[in-house]
Amino acid sequence: MKTTAIRLGSVMAGLALAMLSMPAANAAPGNDGTIKLDRVAFDDHPNNEPHVTCPFQLDFYGYDEGDLFATVTFTIHPPSGGGEVLLTDEVFIGEDPAGGGTDLDASETYDLSGLLSQYTAHPQQGYHVKVKVEAEGSIGADTKFKVFWVSDCEKDCPPKS
Repeated sequence: MKTTAIRLGSVMAGLALAMLSMPAANAAPGNDGTIKLDRVAFDDHPNNEPHVTCPFQLDFYGYDEGDLFATVTFTIHPPSGGGEVLLTDEVFIGEDPAGGGTDLDASETYDLSGLLSQYTAHPQQGYHVKVKVEAEGSIGADTKFKVFWVSDCEKDCPPKS
């Protein structure tokens, strides 16, 4: 009985290892994308930086290949505001097959200068903002969220005239 349990455990461990080493390009289509916030200096590393200044980037990783777009909506989040929409955009995300969490599919630069001045900034954190991304082609939940802080937009990036 003990030998059978050890063999079964070894088989299961080997199967798990084989599944982890499979190329990400063979991933089944679905809800496999992720979004990350990137502050200046912009890079392609899949780290998330939840305290940004203007401008900042929204990075899209691991989305499926095809004629796929994501709808991006920024809202002002409590305590800075009550959920009012600041900006909506559409981003192409279907550049290549899903390649996992380090496969950069798109980066879009945003500047919320001029859109935040009517709201209340936290004295240390800045403005509290929520981004919602609705991605085409996902199976199951196609919506991603991030809540983050934006500071110094009016000071660092005055509105364009």
